[in-house]
Formats: sequence, C-alpha cells, structure tokens
Amino acid sequence: MRGGELVEALKMRALPEGSNDYLALLEFLKLYRDAVQVAIDRLWSLSEIPSIKTLHMMFYSELRNRGFRAHHVKQIYTYAKTVVKAGKRNSGKKPVLRKLTARVDRYDYKLDLENRTLTLKIHNNEEVILKLLTSIDRIEKYKEWSNYEIAVKVVEDEVYVSVYFRRTVKSRKTRTVMAIDVNFDNVTLAVFTHSGRILRLKRFETPLRKILTHRIWIERIQRRHSRSWRFARGVREAIKKHGDRMRNIEWDYTHKIGDRIAEIANEHHSTIVLENLDKLKNNVNRSSNFNKKLSLWFYRKIQFTISYEALERRLDVKLVNPMKTSSTCPRCGSRLEDSGGRVLGCSRCGFTGDRDVIACINLFYRYSRCGGPGVPLNASKGDADPRPMQRKRDEAMKPSDINLYKS
Repeated sequence: MRGGELVEALKMRALPEGSNDYLALLEFLKLYRDAVQVAIDRLWSLSEIPSIKTLHMMFYSELRNRGFRAHHVKQIYTYAKTVVKAGKRNSGKKPVLRKLTARVDRYDYKLDLENRTLTLKIHNNEEVILKLLTSIDRIEKYKEWSNYEIAVKVVEDEVYVSVYFRRTVKSRKTRTVMAIDVNFDNVTLAVFTHSGRILRLKRFETPLRKILTHRIWIERIQRRHSRSWRFARGVREAIKKHGDRMRNIEWDYTHKIGDRIAEIANEHHSTIVLENLDKLKNNVNRSSNFNKKLSLWFYRKIQFTISYEALERRLDVKLVNPMKTSSTCPRCGSRLEDSGGRVLGCSRCGFTGDRDVIACINLFYRYSRCGGPGVPLNASKGDADPRPMQRKRDEAMKPSDINLYKS
C-alpha cells in the first residue's frame, strides 16, 4: 500500500487517584529501573550483544519471578539492550540509571480518552489509576488514532505520562513532482510536471550561519576558561545559553520550513523527491571549516519534518541518490565548471544555470528514471521564473537558462 505511518506522542501530567496508587507506582518504577540496571550490568560484560531470543531466555524467568508481567519483561531487556548498544557505540562507561521511568506495552494499560483516565497494570498483578491532566482539545485529535505504548515517569514527586499514537495514511494520487536540494545555506525546491516542465522555483535561507556564530562563541568561552569551563557555574551557564539558542533556532526553522514546503507541495499535488543523505557523514575528513558546518547541519531534521508534514497531507516522499547532482550537466551528462557566484556551465553543450536548481533538475531526472513517471528526453523546454526565489544575489538563473532541451 502506498503511504506511511504517522507517529506522535501526547505528553501530559497525571495525578494518581489515591496515595496508595502513587506509592505503588513509585515502587514499580524503582523495581523497573533496578531490573533494567541488572540487565545492563550483565550485558555490558559480553563481547557481543545477544539477539532478542537469547535475551528472552536469559531474563524471562528471573524477571517473572520478581513479579513483572510478561510484557514488562520484554520492555526491560529491550530497553537494556538499547542502552548498552548506545553506550558501547560511544565508547563510554557502563551506564548507571537514576531516573524513574518505564515504558509499558499496550497489553499492560487501559486508556480512556473520554474520561481522561489511565489504568496501569504493574507488578504482582496490581493496578494503578491515573487521572490525565490535559484539555479535551488536545485529546480530540487522537480519538481516531490507535495507541500502542506509554511511558511513565516521576520527576520531583510529579507523575508524567507520554502516550504514543499512530495512524496509517494512504497517499493520494499526485500530478507533479517537487525536487528539493538541501544545502548548508539554503533549501531550494523546484516543481515539475511529469513531462519535465518547471512550474515553480523557490529558495529558502537556512539559519546555519546564526547557529555557527553561537558555536564560535562557545569555543571562545572554552578557550578563555580552558581549565574551569566544566566546573565554573557562570561559565557553564554562558555556554548553556548559547547551546539553548542553537537548539531553539534549529527547532523553529525545521518546523516552519517543513510545514511551508509541504503546503507548497499540497498546492501543486506533488510527489516530494529528497536526497538520500544517509552516507553524508562519510565526508567528515574534509577541511575543518566544512567539518564544523557538517557537524552543525541539521539536514536530517529538515528532511524528517518535510516528510512528516507531507505524510499528513497524504503526499508521497521518495529518496534518490544525490551523487554529483550539483556537478553534472542535466542536458548532456558532462561535468559542469564553476562560472563564478552560484553559476555552473557546461563546456560541451553550453548549458549554464544555478547550481542548486541544477541539483533539483538532476534529482527529478533520477526519480523519473528509477520508478517514477517517465520523462521523454525531447520534452518541451521549461518555463520557470526564478523571481519567486529569495535572496536576489543567489538568483543566477535566467528563464533562458532553464531551457534544457534547446538544440
């Protein structure tokens, strides 16, 4: 089936119905944390992390004898495996758990959205009833969704619950293709008809330079207080302030750009084509300036929000190989040469164009030749107008430059 699955978490405070419910929940979370720690300690000493089947044989009987339900046991050793894998991958010390939190499978709780109550089945076949402190408006959205898991935690005597919902979305038929090129400084999109005619071009700036500025300030503070920045409270607060601003800028931009691009795709009924950037981190051995930008570049979050917002609008998202999309002539396939600014030119066929738009064109071609709608090589010329694109100094293309098929 074409489409995908939307997953969201509804986070809220909860209030135990009685003092006994709170004490029972607190005892369960402590037992749960200690059980996960026991599993972590045992797995940490192993050279290889066992399979789920082996983990089940190692821990099932022992944890069941401690009073945990069957699905509690599965959640415990699965969580322990995840923590150990993350710890060994980062070459860190053995993790020690302190927070009181637990994930509970859908077989071990009953959620009543109408009455905003959660009945939680804990150890020794006991039950705890929690009143969910949230508004009806927040819950209304999820009445048609299915829930499959919850996370419960206690922080400073307050109980918090996260309910995970999912909904299967069937994509609708599209009429155009939107190719998106994600760069350090901008996100460029081009909307094509299935015959290859360009309908729309648009460029959005990214805030990477702002984020880089805050990163530079953090490095300056660390150099100025090289011996004390880890311990001095004022220095740590200054570093945290810049770190928070970096995260806020990133979060705000990704959500806004994802929603805006998905809305444009919805207007044109587009299939969205993105670059498959899974192996991008292999380029970390380049210049220090490039490596620093790459470490701060939140391209995965940009692509995720675009994909998620598109899925909410029942639009398909496809990934294609990004190799040499910005350096290959879309007309004859030769290597393009830098003509200054953001303009690239082909010495073989005379084609010139903006490097970001060229990347979008090549992404469209790769999609069309790898399972998408076919595009004839002698299709009519494009008619895009680069004026909708932001930042005039980057608009290196002219309408005549987009004529890919001119003989």
